[in-house]
Amino acid sequence: MYQQKGSMGARVGALLLDGLFLWIIWGLVLILIPDLFALLATFGAFLYYGIFEGSSMHATPGKRICGLIVVDEARQPISYGKSFLRAFGRGISGMILGIGYLIGFFDAEGRTLHDRIAGTFVANRQPAPVPYPQSAPQPERRQPVMQVNPQLIGVAGHFAGKSFPVRPQGILMGRDATACDFVFPDHAQGVSRNHCKVQFNPQTQMFVLYDLGSTYGTFLGNGVRVPQGQPMALRPGDEFYLAGRINLFRVAL
Repeated sequence: MYQQKGSMGARVGALLLDGLFLWIIWGLVLILIPDLFALLATFGAFLYYGIFEGSSMHATPGKRICGLIVVDEARQPISYGKSFLRAFGRGISGMILGIGYLIGFFDAEGRTLHDRIAGTFVANRQPAPVPYPQSAPQPERRQPVMQVNPQLIGVAGHFAGKSFPVRPQGILMGRDATACDFVFPDHAQGVSRNHCKVQFNPQTQMFVLYDLGSTYGTFLGNGVRVPQGQPMALRPGDEFYLAGRINLFRVAL
C-alpha cells in the first residue's frame, strides 16, 4: 500500500505544474470557445482536480509527473466521490487566504485542510517493497539452505516459451526501457510504461506481485485484478497477466 507521504517539494512542484496546465486550458478555451470561458473559469479547477484524481491515475498530471498519488485513509486509491469532495475542499482552503494549504507544512502526514475534509492523503506513487524478514541468528551447526532458482516464464504473447530469472531486487515490467528490467516492445497492447513488479521472498518461498498504477491493470490467472500498490502473494506455478491474457506469465522455482 502507499504508506510514504509525498514530500512538500514534490507537492509544490505538482501545484505549479497543474496551475500551468489550467492556464493553458483556459487560454485555449478563451481563443476557441470564448462563450464557455466564464463557466470554465468558475468551475474549471473543480472539474480538473475532481476528474483526474478520481480517474485510474488517481492524480492530476502535475502530481503524476512528480511521482504522487492521492489515496484514502486506508492508503488505497480514491473514488470519484472523494476526489470531488477533495476538489471542493480545495476551494475552501484557497478562500481562507490559503491557510488550508499551509496546514500541510505543519502536519506530520502533510495533510492539508482539503485532505482532512475528504479523508485523503498524498503519497509517493511507488509503493514500498515488501521487506524480507530478517534472519534470526543461527546456531553454529546450521541446516543446509535449499537452493532455489525463481523464474518468470512467458506463457503467451511476445515472450511465450522464454524464462527469466527473478533477481533479489525483483523485476520491474513495462515499456520504459530506461526504468524497467523486463521491457516490452512499444506496440505491446495495454502494457503501461511502468506496469508491475515481481519479487521473490526466499524465506517464504513465495513471489510478490505489485501493480504500479497501470492503466489497463494487472490480473491474477483467475481474472482477479491486483489493486494498485497492494502486494499480492503468488505461489510457484501461479499465473498472472498484464492487461490481457496475451501477456500471460507463470512464476516457478
